[in-house]
Amino acid sequence: MRSIIRLVAASALSLPIVIGAAGIASADVEFDQNNASASADGATLHDLASGADGEGNSYFYESYELAGPYGAGNYTLLTWTYEGGAGYFDQYAWSSPDGAWVGSTSATAEDGHWVTEDADADVSDDLDE
Repeated sequence: MRSIIRLVAASALSLPIVIGAAGIASADVEFDQNNASASADGATLHDLASGADGEGNSYFYESYELAGPYGAGNYTLLTWTYEGGAGYFDQYAWSSPDGAWVGSTSATAEDGHWVTEDADADVSDDLDE
């Protein structure tokens, strides 16, 4: 029994060293977290992720989804950098007995020029500049 406990303890203590060595070997870093819950009153889901590599590329993602007695909806957020460009996107949707709502926003930058998009805007005007 003691040998099993020692093995588990040694494995738990060596895990950060192994992860650190893997991080040195490759410059990629990632984080991911997921949570879900449900009850008689409704359910929720949350997802969070981010990462980066050794070439300056990175991302961040977050999403919420829920449903309950007052309605159901979701929200998503995404940002990134890639090969010198950058971007942002968010969206939401909600439905309840009082009505429904949706919306989104996005923006990207490449070669020093920003292109923005709003759910209510005519993007073709921005692209012609």
